[in-house]
Amino acid sequence: MPTSVRAAQVTVFVMMGLCLLMSVVVGVGSGSRAAGATFGQNLMGCVLFVLAFRYRTAGNGVRVASIVLASVQIVLALGGTARGIQGGIFALAGAVTVVVLLSQGTAGAWFKRARVPGLPYGAGPAVR
Repeated sequence: MPTSVRAAQVTVFVMMGLCLLMSVVVGVGSGSRAAGATFGQNLMGCVLFVLAFRYRTAGNGVRVASIVLASVQIVLALGGTARGIQGGIFALAGAVTVVVLLSQGTAGAWFKRARVPGLPYGAGPAVR
């Protein structure tokens, strides 16, 4: 897996972890409504979290879906930050990072690579 794809995957995992942590911290400090608002602005991040587990084996559709979801996440995070919801900057920074990393040429080549059915992972043709 290219470095850009691995970095995008790790970014999604960290973004989701920070979202959960911020929701708990805000919930303890400000109540359940504020915690729900903090978590709600990262809904696309939850779907990205599930998709990130498929980066190793999936095709280009997962990459395109991840870019679209991260773009929607940017809009949600901007809206949440404008309304003063705490923690929106983490979701915004993570989503921008994911879009940039998955839009690189090496990421596109990874997701469009040829796969040989029936062979174990890594035994197919190499992507350069």
